[in-house]
Amino acid sequence: MLYQQIEQNKRNTWIVLGAFTALLLAIAGILAVYLTIWAGVIFLAAGISYMVYIYFYATRHLMKVTRAVEINQDNFPELYEMVEEMSLAAGIPMPKIYVVPSNVPNAFATGRDPEHASLAVTSGLLKIMNHDEVLGVIGHEMSHIRNYDLRVTTITSALSSFIYLAAIYLLALGWTLFKIDGGVITKCICWIFGSIAIAVGAGLFILALPIAKLLNLSMSRQREYLADIGSVDLTRNPKYIVAALKKLEAVEQQYQQTKEDPMVSALAFNSFQVKHWWTNLISDHPTLDRRIDRLEHTADLPK
Repeated sequence: MLYQQIEQNKRNTWIVLGAFTALLLAIAGILAVYLTIWAGVIFLAAGISYMVYIYFYATRHLMKVTRAVEINQDNFPELYEMVEEMSLAAGIPMPKIYVVPSNVPNAFATGRDPEHASLAVTSGLLKIMNHDEVLGVIGHEMSHIRNYDLRVTTITSALSSFIYLAAIYLLALGWTLFKIDGGVITKCICWIFGSIAIAVGAGLFILALPIAKLLNLSMSRQREYLADIGSVDLTRNPKYIVAALKKLEAVEQQYQQTKEDPMVSALAFNSFQVKHWWTNLISDHPTLDRRIDRLEHTADLPK
């Protein structure tokens, strides 16, 4: 099952990349037709460049925005040994380990493959969880690394962010063109191109961004469930991950207004968000109660 999922995730990487490339080509074509061909070329070149950059430098970006500090066996021996234990159990290389100076209890892993992986936990998570619960969380993140989940998640979240930024830029460009003073001809030209820029930007928000989000959602929740089961496989004790999820559920309301980098949120162990039916519908993480319920039924644990 797990090895089949690894191969499936490798295939899904290319499927998702193909779908996003098609989406970028469609947007670039629209820009070329309704603005200028250079607008389409610049958009496509920027999208491809951004995707390549994130693919190779996502770890550097994420550790920078979270202010994470790399640790070793000397300054965090217990955490280091837990990651080492899970690496041996998963049969993958030891990832780099970071601690994020944040009170929000969370963790995430990043990297394009197990040979280039990094794992980060927040100081808040280490503060509220005991050894077994932290081990359950690390097992979850190590499962993501082993299953090649990170490659897909990083790329899809990055391209969704790019489309969002492109939409913002086009709306801002359109509004700027509306405010340009000049002669009648100049103002007419600016109004025409401004209207097109705003229309395309709005179209990205209304159509392209939801499509990008759905491409990610089509696989993300199932990957989270599988990583939970993977934690059980690595720790050999389902109570570890269940206890960690229940502890987060108990404190979840304290952190629901916390704002995070979109890529960090996509890769995080849990997404702390206000629970409404519409946020659950578009969330890339299953709710904690559903994850707990699935684990308790799968592992036949007492509730």
